[in-house]
Amino acid sequence: MAYSGLAQENKSFLAKAKIKHGSVLIGGNLQAAYYATSNSLDKPLAPQEGSSLIGNLNFKGAYFVMNDFGVGVDLGFAHESLKVTVDDEQQKYKRTYLLGGPLVRYYLDNGVFGELTLKTGLLNLSAGSDIDLFDGAFGIGYAWFVNEKVSIEPILSFRYYREWSGDNANTTLGPVLGFGVQAYLLRRTSQTIKEGL
Repeated sequence: MAYSGLAQENKSFLAKAKIKHGSVLIGGNLQAAYYATSNSLDKPLAPQEGSSLIGNLNFKGAYFVMNDFGVGVDLGFAHESLKVTVDDEQQKYKRTYLLGGPLVRYYLDNGVFGELTLKTGLLNLSAGSDIDLFDGAFGIGYAWFVNEKVSIEPILSFRYYREWSGDNANTTLGPVLGFGVQAYLLRRTSQTIKEGL
């Protein structure tokens, strides 16, 4: 007597994180960072030493030009609290800025993704500001899909930030921890993609 069996592959939306070509990512994340800083922009003859605590709120949108590879835009609103020492006296002040620029992401089947962002912006949101800003970051994150369209995404990024005016500049370099929620419009699991071929 012969027996035959048919094994059904698990199609759970948690099993695969491959993103279909033509999908659209919409969402955002919160980030926080603490840096030690050196400032020669305002006092080039006596650079300031201090620390800064930064909070970022980012909006992300991307279109997947091929399976697993998305290209889009990252818009960020940041608030920074700084403490600096000048002539042995500590001073505190706060500031805000808006940044925007391109975003690229690539996903592995296990949910791990890499993300690169390059942004420029305005300091203190003032039209007359003559200080240029640049923010570049590369991060590794994980997309945990709570259903087929929505994911929760922790991400650890390495950030390079620079602001400058003329020959004077401030730079910060270091890690940033983020947590986001993304919606993937038109997304299907990789198994669904294979069945459609």
